[in-house]
Amino acid sequence: MESQPYLANAFVSCSLRQEDKPFTDMVEKILERHRIKPMGTVGKYSAAPINTAEHMKQNIPLVDLIVIVATPRYLQKDLHTGQVNYGLSEMVHVEAGMAFMAGKPVVVFVQEGTHVGNFLPNITEYIILNGHQIDLENKWSLINSLLNNAYVAVRQIKEYESSKSLGNFVMKGLAVWGGIKLVDTLFTEEKPMRRKRTTKKTRLKR
Repeated sequence: MESQPYLANAFVSCSLRQEDKPFTDMVEKILERHRIKPMGTVGKYSAAPINTAEHMKQNIPLVDLIVIVATPRYLQKDLHTGQVNYGLSEMVHVEAGMAFMAGKPVVVFVQEGTHVGNFLPNITEYIILNGHQIDLENKWSLINSLLNNAYVAVRQIKEYESSKSLGNFVMKGLAVWGGIKLVDTLFTEEKPMRRKRTTKKTRLKR
């Protein structure tokens, strides 16, 4: 049986540590089940002889959406409240910020126990998973809703960009056509004047 074509592609922002791989693999399988192709991850799907930040900045505009795989990296403590939590890698926050600035839909899957910070909850909703099959099954309809809505957003962005490109093409075409007509009009107005001067010179010779 032939595999179905992908409907969209996603930059996967995730940890590359071995201990986080099972959760990342689970999220990527979810994406593939929804016909979304994981790609772009610097150090996993993409490599280049440039610095990491520049490479991320190049890859993110090439995809339809970004998927944040939030796994714990740092132990964080609020100095005022004393609350302790496990925070994300700073590079994941950077990639999320780049995607937001690029106007890409942001989808977030959070490993249970990970604190996502203040930025991500302000730009998107997220789903918390603990990595167990029963939890995944219980939240499958919610995952479907999240990814289907993300795909709708991707399609709307593409339609807008296509419409905008067509509009720019038409405007440029009209501008060129208007320029040609203006030049044609100027030459048409000059021709009778030249004929009159020629006629006048002929009469003087006679």
